[in-house]
Amino acid sequence: MGRLRRDRAVAEAAPEDRAQVLMDSGQMDSTATSITDVLTGGTSEGVTMKEALSMPAVWDAINFLSAAMAGLPIEVFEKTDETGGDTKLTGGVADVLGAAVNDSTTSFSWRETFFAQVFGPGRAYSYIERDRRGEVINLFAMEYERVTVRKVKGRLFYDYMEPSGRVKTYAGKDVIDIAYMLKPDHVSCHNPVMTCASAIRQGLNANRYALTVFGKNGVPPYVLKGPFTAAKEMMRAAADLMKVTRRSAEDGKPILPMPAGHDLVRLGDDPEKMQLTPVQIFAVGQVARIYQLPPVFLQELSKGNYNNIEHQDLHLVKHTLRRWVEKFEQELTLKIFGRGSRRYVKLDLDGIMRGDFKTRIEAIVKAVQNALLTPNEGREMMNKPPLAGGNTLFIQGATVPLEMAGTAFNKNAPPADDGDGHSVDGDSDRPAEEPDETTETTETK
Repeated sequence: MGRLRRDRAVAEAAPEDRAQVLMDSGQMDSTATSITDVLTGGTSEGVTMKEALSMPAVWDAINFLSAAMAGLPIEVFEKTDETGGDTKLTGGVADVLGAAVNDSTTSFSWRETFFAQVFGPGRAYSYIERDRRGEVINLFAMEYERVTVRKVKGRLFYDYMEPSGRVKTYAGKDVIDIAYMLKPDHVSCHNPVMTCASAIRQGLNANRYALTVFGKNGVPPYVLKGPFTAAKEMMRAAADLMKVTRRSAEDGKPILPMPAGHDLVRLGDDPEKMQLTPVQIFAVGQVARIYQLPPVFLQELSKGNYNNIEHQDLHLVKHTLRRWVEKFEQELTLKIFGRGSRRYVKLDLDGIMRGDFKTRIEAIVKAVQNALLTPNEGREMMNKPPLAGGNTLFIQGATVPLEMAGTAFNKNAPPADDGDGHSVDGDSDRPAEEPDETTETTETK
């Protein structure tokens, strides 16, 4: 009876209240929007997911961040009580996370698709499949549109509608769940695209206006002059002229027919005069702010130089990727191993330096020369096989105590005294030599 009551409570729990993501942009056809609507702000401030992805800055941001998270090496460790660091595990769940999450999906492909959902609709889910012993054997992506999240007595449940129409419920401990930003109830989430739709719409309007002005079917802004006696007559003539112009452009006719006594004066279609270029650059900056990305990673280099681009590279790792890496590590550790486990998942941010061969080699060389890595550990980082004698730590021998500086170059000089009658050469049992009483010193003379 207790189980039946629990199942009934799960079925009757309130579902997740989230914004509907419209994947079809047919209700906002850009070709049907007139110049007047764009200039006067007559278009809606809302935006669909498909429209947002048509903006190059949004497309670039989502692709860049998802690929960056997918490209980081992922490893599994186990905490040890011994000194010398934790133990790196291989095989089993380490291969599932690092190589292939199931029989048909690689780890890179799974993580790239997973984070594309996080930075797009705002949330991503994956189901964890375990064997009879509770070990993880597969991970399966769950489509965002098919998942509904519910909370029952503080615990999360995920209802997944399969293509057949059957709804299957998964417990929270069996679902990897990463949201762009959760709401206070930890059930619903904020969608970055829908939340910042007005800023994205501004960029889309700028792109649409540029296409309208410079496209083959576009009409540049002009002033129509003629013997008009009423405003309605003028607007009717302008509308007729626009229809004729569009028809002439579609038919490829090079001549524009003009009524007698009318004149079409060019108002100007220079991007700089219309401030079209600054608006488009500003729109890219808005998208960079939404995703906390330095503008250089959205290919916006209008104010880029060598120094600030290098610092933007550091900003990417310290302030953007680092928090997503930590969130992903904790979610995987909790859902795969459970609370209190000595095993944990770690993403290696050093892997982002893989493309910089010179910096990578210099870092490994310094680590080996200062006894931080053995030569074989350095070779492993470069995917090289170990060599005999390469498991020994080495350190540079040129650093000596200050009192011994220059001793090696003055072989005839007596050993230095430490003030207690002992030489600094390490032989503390031998007292300092007493001066010969028969020998006269310079001061006696």
